[in-house]
Formats: sequence, structure tokens, C-alpha cells
Amino acid sequence: MKEEVAIIGVGQTQYRRQHSNLNTAELVRQAATAALEDAGLGLDAIGLIVGGVAPDALAGINHLDMHAISRPGIPYFRVNTGGATGSSALLAALSWIHAGRCKAVLVVTVERMGHASSAQKIFNSIFDPIYEKDISMSTISMVALRATLLMQQYGYTLEHWAGLAARNSASSMLNDTLENPRFFTAEDVLKSRFLAWPIHALEACPTSEGACAVVVTAKSLVGSRKAAWILGARGLSDTYAIGDRLHRPEGSLVDLVTLRRSAEAAYRDAGITNPREALDVVEIQAPFASSEAMAYPALGFCDEHDCVSFTENAIEQKAGIAINPSGGPQASNPVSATALIRIAECAQQVRGLAGRRQVDGVRKAIATGQGGATQFSTAVIVGNQQP
Repeated sequence: MKEEVAIIGVGQTQYRRQHSNLNTAELVRQAATAALEDAGLGLDAIGLIVGGVAPDALAGINHLDMHAISRPGIPYFRVNTGGATGSSALLAALSWIHAGRCKAVLVVTVERMGHASSAQKIFNSIFDPIYEKDISMSTISMVALRATLLMQQYGYTLEHWAGLAARNSASSMLNDTLENPRFFTAEDVLKSRFLAWPIHALEACPTSEGACAVVVTAKSLVGSRKAAWILGARGLSDTYAIGDRLHRPEGSLVDLVTLRRSAEAAYRDAGITNPREALDVVEIQAPFASSEAMAYPALGFCDEHDCVSFTENAIEQKAGIAINPSGGPQASNPVSATALIRIAECAQQVRGLAGRRQVDGVRKAIATGQGGATQFSTAVIVGNQQP
């Protein structure tokens, strides 16, 4: 049998548009030191370091992890799955512990995209220039395409997207890791300019920098420490080409097939049959409101017949589950770190250490990760009780 695994340390820097006063190594040191101190462990107890860094071009710095994250005398490797990098790094850490390679892993993710003049150019050129050139596919137009399909198929409106964005904005005001949280109403969202119809500017995540770290250990090292036990953790990849996902029988472009299958597998691992009853908190890796709505049915919170009504309840915080109490990626989205932040936030919730954003009585929580063109999907479930 595999030994149970838990998160016993969490460290986060402040998240802001640009950390002009700290270099990458200083950001990493700040997050890693906080995580180790929270865990009550020294670096000598760590048997592996996993670095999560998305494409170098986003930061404009080549191999920034090599001089900022790796440490002499400790095994190290880097993980990159775009926006899912942080959660994929955690899955890699679990593999080492379950394989008996070590008892404790430090997972560190860092993002410096605020320093790169090329970041938006990268986002605008990530799709096939021949196959998808007719619609000038970019990150924003991909989200707009999906949001439009959701509106056509299920009856979503611009007001739904604005409502979700405003709710996440309000939640972010309680998040002390955000240096400059943005507060706006649904009306403010609807008055902001369109980036690509139906996506308003205030619905989109801001450029963000920062670092997040967690200490993951086998049960034998947990002792009396406050732990977020990992009850289920799965991830799957999909085809990158958007066109290949439009009409396939297993699920269309808006069905998030890999997230659904990852969540179903994680639920089986955790013994969960009814996620809406079993889970208290969800942190969704969704940099846009429509992306969050797409995740609801994939996570088993609703089906296509009631997804709009569930979304309306979610806007009013009456869905029976706390959704993105941190404000989620719409409040801050440091790409390399954002999926690990979702896990860290869930871990703090079940440990009762989430500060002003703490939800009462949290027992279990789920964090998602999405990378590429939702090519990579992960689902991680944590709980306050040892399995």
C-alpha cells in the first residue's frame, strides 16, 4: 500500500504586477523559507525539489529555475505544463514519495512575466499558424470562442460572466497575498471595453508575478503538525489543436473532457460519490469567468440542464460550496504558480489557516489546474482528516 501523503507547509509571496524590488532567487527564497518554517522542517529533511516554471519566454529569462530554485546536494527537476505547471509539479512530488524515493519534497513555483515585453506576443502566437490562421487564434480569442459557444448552447449571457467576475473581485478583497486587489461590480465589468466579444477587460486576469511553495511529506513525517491530507490527485493531457476538439463524441470544445476525467478519478481515490455534498471549497484555475463556468459540470457540480442556474447560485454564493474564496486567478494569475496557489489555498482552508478568507467548517476541498489550451488538466483533493 502507498503511504498517505500530506501538505504540512505553505509559503506564498505577495502577488503583484511586477516585483521590481526582488529578483527571482529572492522571491523563491521567501516562499520556500515560509513553507519550510510552516512545516517545521529544515532543508536537510528535503529529499527532492520540484521547480515549476512555465515557458521561459513568458519571463524573458532563460532557465531562471536553474539559478533560483535548484540547490546543491538535493535532486531537482523542472515541470512545465503552462497554467497547470504548479499542480503538475505537485503530482511529480507525489510520485517520488509514493515510489519510496524520499519522505519530503519541496515544490516551488515562480513567475516573472511582469518583466517580459514579449509575454502577450507569446500568448498571441501559441496556436498553429496554418491550421487556425483563419480565425487569428490567440489566448483571448480562444476564450471568446468558448464563451460564445457556452452562450449559444446553454443560454449564458454577458451578465453571467460579469457576475462571476464581480464575485471573485469581492472575494479577493480578503486575500492578504494580493498587494493590490481590484474591486469592481458587475456593472463595472459590463462598462469595460471588449477584448474580444464577449470578453470584457475587467473579466480578464491581470499580469501577475510571485512565488508559491509547499512542503509535501509522507505520513511518517507529519506527526502532530496541522496537515492537509491529499485524498486524491490526478491529471490528464489532451490534444493541443482546438479544431480537433470541436465535434468529437467524447466531448466538445467546452466540455473539458480531461478535467472531468481527472476529477472523476480523484473522486474515486477520495471515496467521493457526490462532490456537491462532500466538498466545502473549490479553487478553480480559471483566468476568465466563462472558464470557471465551464469547469462546473466537469467537476460534477451540475449538468448541462442546470449549469446556468448553478452559475446564478454561484454568483450569489448560494451554490452550497465556497467557490474561489481567494478570488481565484481572476484576481491574480502568475502563470507558473497559479495552479499550485489553488492547491495551497485549499490546503490552508482545510488546515484552518486561511486568515480573513477562511471558510467555516472546511473538511474537504478540491483544486483544479488547466494548462495550454486546457490541454493539461489536474484535480487535487485535500482534507483535514487522514484517509
